[in-house]
Amino acid sequence: MSNLFNRLQDEIEAQDQQDGISPIDLLDLPSTISSIVKKIIRRNGMKLNQIAEEMDQPPEEVQKTLDSLVEKGYMRRIEVKTEVWYKARFAKKKNRTLSTGFWNALDQVVEESEKK
Repeated sequence: MSNLFNRLQDEIEAQDQQDGISPIDLLDLPSTISSIVKKIIRRNGMKLNQIAEEMDQPPEEVQKTLDSLVEKGYMRRIEVKTEVWYKARFAKKKNRTLSTGFWNALDQVVEESEKK
């Protein structure tokens, strides 16, 4: 039974790994960060100095925020003619169906537990 649990846990963790930003993620972000991410999305990318100007913060502080968003997988850095641009990375629609192998394994575990 613990092997089944471990397999389920591994599958859940793999699905939970962030690969882009979704509308739900925007709702979870602080409002100032959410608003700048929305502007970046609308403009299809922005440079650091543009973002700092929009946020009315020094570029050093904005850089820390952008680094965090890149680390989370919400943003990506793109170099265009020696300038660094930030663009949103959108999450792919998650497949919510479980494989038939999962259900077969679960049926087998249930049958074995009923025999005991």
